[in-house]
Amino acid sequence: MQRPQRPQYPQTYSLPFRGGLGRGLLILLLVMFCSDLTAQDIITISGTVTDRQTHQPLPHASVSAEMVGTVTNEQGRFTLKLKPETKALTVSLIGYRSQRVAIDGNGQQLDIRLQPTAVTLNEVVVRYLSAEDIVRAAIAKFYTNYSLDATSYKGFYREVMQKRRKYISISEAVVDLYKMPYDKDILFDAVAIQRGRRMINIKSTDTLAVKLKGGPTLPIFADVVKNEEFLFYPEDLSSYRYIYEGDEKLDERSHYVIRMVPEKGAKPYALFYATLYIDQQSLAISRADLQLDLRNRAQATNTILVHHPKGLRFTPLELSFNIFYRTEGGITHLSYIRNVMRFKCDWHRRLFASPFTVVSEFVVTDRLPEAVPIRGRDTFRSKDNLYDNVDFFDEPDFWGADNIIEPTEPLNRAIERLRRTVKQAAK
Repeated sequence: MQRPQRPQYPQTYSLPFRGGLGRGLLILLLVMFCSDLTAQDIITISGTVTDRQTHQPLPHASVSAEMVGTVTNEQGRFTLKLKPETKALTVSLIGYRSQRVAIDGNGQQLDIRLQPTAVTLNEVVVRYLSAEDIVRAAIAKFYTNYSLDATSYKGFYREVMQKRRKYISISEAVVDLYKMPYDKDILFDAVAIQRGRRMINIKSTDTLAVKLKGGPTLPIFADVVKNEEFLFYPEDLSSYRYIYEGDEKLDERSHYVIRMVPEKGAKPYALFYATLYIDQQSLAISRADLQLDLRNRAQATNTILVHHPKGLRFTPLELSFNIFYRTEGGITHLSYIRNVMRFKCDWHRRLFASPFTVVSEFVVTDRLPEAVPIRGRDTFRSKDNLYDNVDFFDEPDFWGADNIIEPTEPLNRAIERLRRTVKQAAK
């Protein structure tokens, strides 16, 4: 099936390159910060997901009950808020056997141990199809495997910024996500902030900080299936080598694992190293792991950095994405995205530049029964940043009945420290 030509959409900023992220969708802006459901309707299920054999925690495992879900954090922990009549939840992760866990109408603490799966190489595929053939066949089925109806989701977004190991800023929000059918351009998708909070380290030594513009629009621009210019831009496909890596299991279904390796110097802008997990039966992409090619530092810098103060030295170290999809009723939906950005920068050209890390995550926590467009002033735009759109809150149960990504212990401690700092500064 030939993909229809999509309309061009305006750039947020004028960039001297095209393709990949070169449409102004991901924008990093370096700035100077100045120092100036109800609880009765839910049950809370918490737990830890580990490898049955190694007992190691499993991050980014999908934990869901019908259309409600979340993912485990880096320590394998999760919390899920459900209706009391919910009878079971499902835990799944690439390379592991999915597990259905019965729950009762009360809050529970679960210890879930997933069994690794063993799969054999699909000799038929190796013999008759090349890795590139499989990827192109998956692209041809985008409009078959993904929704051709407008869909509304509720989600949770978090961005955490660190200088070395010190937390500089934490911003979180419950968001509404509206996605038009997958044969429509991402220009018509939208995000709205339902409520959120922010915390910042206001010490003078941390005045250099980072604002990630358009952060909550992550599920729009990083949806590689719908936003073809992110990875599957037609003119870029011939600039990759395709390598078949074997098979993996997800939800008891076998997946092809295929690596895309960019040819050096093929394009005037940076491409990605990518690993795709493609369902062998439907050819739906269930997961995509991306790493920006940093071999050309100038290209990589132009991809990440749109504007910075004069005199700032910037060195990119990593830009990566983990993008997860989940199939329900034969239709595949976006599920979870994790973005990691690492770089060094300083103002005074010191011998050792300061390392910064920005981690942002988005998880779909609920798929709503009816699609409701987001319009006008409610729309969070790619030129906005989350920090300026939410306020500091000190409520002990701020999220209430909303599902979130459970913070790790270090992040929990950082939130408490920043909360105390802000309260003391306000006195």
